[in-house]
Amino acid sequence: MPTTALAASAPTAELGDTGWGERPVSAEPASATERLIQLLELAPAARPTGEIARFDPRRLSAGARIDLLTLLEQQKHWLDSVQQQVLAEIEAADASELNLSQEAVSLALGVPPRTAQAKLKTASLLVRELPGALALLSAGKISYRHTEVICEQVWSLAPQLVAEFEALALARAADQTVGQLRQAARRAAARLDPAGAEERHQHALTSRKVGFQPCEDGMVLLPVLLDAPQGQLIFTRLTAAATLLPAADPRTMDQKRADLLVDAVLCGLPHDALPELQGRRPSIQIVVAADTLLSLDDEPADLSGYGPITAETARRYAADQSGTWRRLLTDPDTGALLDIGRDSYRPVRRLRDFVLARDGVCCFPTCGQPGYRCEFEHIVAFSEGGETCRCGGALACKRHNLCKIGTGWQYRRLPDGGYQWTDDTGHEYTGYPPQRWHPSASSPASTTPASSPASPRADSVDDDARRRAG
Repeated sequence: MPTTALAASAPTAELGDTGWGERPVSAEPASATERLIQLLELAPAARPTGEIARFDPRRLSAGARIDLLTLLEQQKHWLDSVQQQVLAEIEAADASELNLSQEAVSLALGVPPRTAQAKLKTASLLVRELPGALALLSAGKISYRHTEVICEQVWSLAPQLVAEFEALALARAADQTVGQLRQAARRAAARLDPAGAEERHQHALTSRKVGFQPCEDGMVLLPVLLDAPQGQLIFTRLTAAATLLPAADPRTMDQKRADLLVDAVLCGLPHDALPELQGRRPSIQIVVAADTLLSLDDEPADLSGYGPITAETARRYAADQSGTWRRLLTDPDTGALLDIGRDSYRPVRRLRDFVLARDGVCCFPTCGQPGYRCEFEHIVAFSEGGETCRCGGALACKRHNLCKIGTGWQYRRLPDGGYQWTDDTGHEYTGYPPQRWHPSASSPASTTPASSPASPRADSVDDDARRRAG
């Protein structure tokens, strides 16, 4: 995810021969800076690990510490890729009837047998069927957890879909957190196998439940497993209701939500009395292609703040008469949002709605805060000449709105829709909003002129708690 941004004149660490605690902190020669830059330019497999361990972080500039941290993380990922190949070979060579390789790995790594078994299966899948994921891991661009996310989806796919799935899921994996990749991978799997995704969802619906787990100190845990839109709407309404409580209320937001849940179950929670979020009553937002609504295809829809849901789930919620709709227009070649239905919105409200529909989450690369909890802000401050327009606006949660004020941090929106942040040391990080819809399969970018008509999309909003799954 990070892009190295070292200046040759920046102070870095001196190479020492012993532990960091045994050397006094002092200035270091420029050659150490140059060596660190050289190491960053090498592939992880070509770097001398022992030399990396001898850099003293106490003698690094702020920027160089980030570079050393990146270097160490890349080395960890590379070593993980080597371990995957070892594990895959161990499993392949196991000729025992009881598959005792999992016991051998369990003892060698100090993990439970079930964990060892999972490691062996994951390694075998990576080495045998997912060369792209293994290559990114070996290059230090993704972590082992990223590869686990890919494998989790592959288990449920037909063998002939694996290669295409890997290409779709890994398209931006190097710029995504594990959570972001999980959404992208789920979306890719649902797109390639919509029938299988819906079958798994229907099976999962049969497992909905409320559990009861006694806890320590007179507490109890009530885990609830629900249909995603219903669960998110419950959480959203509890959050909105919590904001109605007096500002002097000493309870945390989590405590308020818990207390309100008790009140709602026992006494009811009035929907009309709740405050607005992003100008609307607490609701869920489902983005779905018009063709999907008409059952012309089964592209996965997107539940804002959650991720991909099956086409059939979206159609089921679309049939609820309590929802309202907005038309979204997208470019058939790129999938980029072009326009949003005007209705009777004021310009400022319409602009905010457009950015909310386009991005869906906070613009900070690793945040993922749902857009309805963020505010529209100027990428360049209005007082500094920032424009109030689509290209000049973004969604930012409270923390990441503040983090660019007087800190040296800044960001910009890229032509491809990503956001590039630059920290106070000059390092650049790029993140992308979740791809909530895909280009039209029948309109490849290489053959369709730029003037092609936009594709209609529909966005279901304001679906209140009266919704029920059909």
